[in-house]
Amino acid sequence: LSDVYAKLENKEQSVKVLEEGFTKFPQSQSILIGLINYYLENNENPERLFELIGLAKKNEPNNASLYYVEGNIYVELMKANADKAAGDEAKAVAAYDACAGINPNYEYGYIGKGIMYYNIALDLQEKASDPSLSYKAWEDMNKLFAEYLKKCVAPFETAYNMTNDNSLKVNIADFLKNVYYRFYDEGPEWEAGYKKYSEVVKTGQAI
Repeated sequence: LSDVYAKLENKEQSVKVLEEGFTKFPQSQSILIGLINYYLENNENPERLFELIGLAKKNEPNNASLYYVEGNIYVELMKANADKAAGDEAKAVAAYDACAGINPNYEYGYIGKGIMYYNIALDLQEKASDPSLSYKAWEDMNKLFAEYLKKCVAPFETAYNMTNDNSLKVNIADFLKNVYYRFYDEGPEWEAGYKKYSEVVKTGQAI
């Protein structure tokens, strides 16, 4: 019923149905996930999201995907509030890392962390292109850009080596290809990495 209201673009009724369902069936994981998705998509009341995530964890303590969602929430909050970005980044990392503690074979926690670092690097690169920056500020921003770009390699490669999904490997390889290309001249390991992941992306087949 909530999905029907959503398709009719009646968001208020859509979430009202989910909230009513939650009060009647608080153990329903599908209702909890529906509510979480609603708040994520509409950027509303983040504290309610964490309350729902906490309830979902209580219902399914071994569900690593809930920690992945929690990490994604912190990433979105980090984008929305620059003043709290450092704190939200640390919380996002902790949530993504918790995935491995719940399920060592769950690759999405590593993917989430890799994408977060990659996107932070791109944001820093864009800011560094501001012509009004002083040379020192530009230099510092580029240094931080390189640090974040290198940070994403380890989680991406862990996920790449872990997953058995070829299409997922190819998608991860596309990120890694770009990172290794950026540092191509820094040593043979970067050149080798670029060639490896370029081949994966080109052929569509993981090595």
